[in-house]
Amino acid sequence: MRRLLFGVLVAVLPSLAAQAQSLVGALEWLPPGSLSVESLTRHPEEQLEGGEKQSFYVDLGRLAFRSPDVLGGTARKAGLSCQACHANGFATTAFFIPGLSNKPGSIDVSHAFWNLRGEDGIDNPLEIPSLRGVKTKDRFGQDRRTASLRDFTRRVIVTEFAGAEPDALLLDALIAYQEKLQPAAAVYEPVSLRQDLADLTRYLDALRVPLAEEESALAERMTVMIRSQIGFIHERFADDDLRGSRGLLEEWSRQLAQIALQAEQGRWVQARTARADLRQAIAKPPAVLAADLPRSLYQPEHLKMWLSKPVR
Repeated sequence: MRRLLFGVLVAVLPSLAAQAQSLVGALEWLPPGSLSVESLTRHPEEQLEGGEKQSFYVDLGRLAFRSPDVLGGTARKAGLSCQACHANGFATTAFFIPGLSNKPGSIDVSHAFWNLRGEDGIDNPLEIPSLRGVKTKDRFGQDRRTASLRDFTRRVIVTEFAGAEPDALLLDALIAYQEKLQPAAAVYEPVSLRQDLADLTRYLDALRVPLAEEESALAERMTVMIRSQIGFIHERFADDDLRGSRGLLEEWSRQLAQIALQAEQGRWVQARTARADLRQAIAKPPAVLAADLPRSLYQPEHLKMWLSKPVR
């Protein structure tokens, strides 16, 4: 039965958008009727120790936490990130995949769907845990056999979700971010364009570091992850009539690709100038985004109509 399920799920994957917060991807990999307007327009408020002003390591970890680029195998193809299961560090109670979940908020992570090498032959979905206050814990995982948050994070990436071996900097960043998650009760807030744009400026602030240090590999990796975040916003402006906003977001993505190319070519002055210009443009975006916002999928009523359409 597990082999049959694995074959069916893998057959579906090529059509998935490679974005963890992708509406199109979610519409594909969740069963009909599982997506609610509430879960797509509200999420737990992020609460970090020390507030929004954080170190480069925390901001890089925050970006990586939200990026499908970190995981591997079918998880990456399906567009999943750490954020998909742990929204802002909280357990995502609505997460559900038929055959891999026995109830919302659970997932079988030892299934061949995620990693052939991790298959244990047992149907054993586990409840998705919250990561809030994780720095105070001395044991990790459902079996509580892992004493190091670093080892546990690596295991999730490599063993459970078939990701590439993470480098030391990426692990440092992911640990730094997780350790800042405060053990607070969930306070829900709307998913908003304002917050998504603020996140982009935050990531561009972090990108300043590898550009200043002239680290082309890290700069390129960060631009890839930031472009994915722009892609998530782009999907919210789904209507063809919103070409102005869609075109603007596509231009921002192209500018990031150009920054990565400039870094690769060692054109550091140009890359740093382009980053600063893009950061300024996003911090004070053209009025077209605000004008199109009422017709976007940030609005619950439009999202409800969009979800009711046949699968694309």
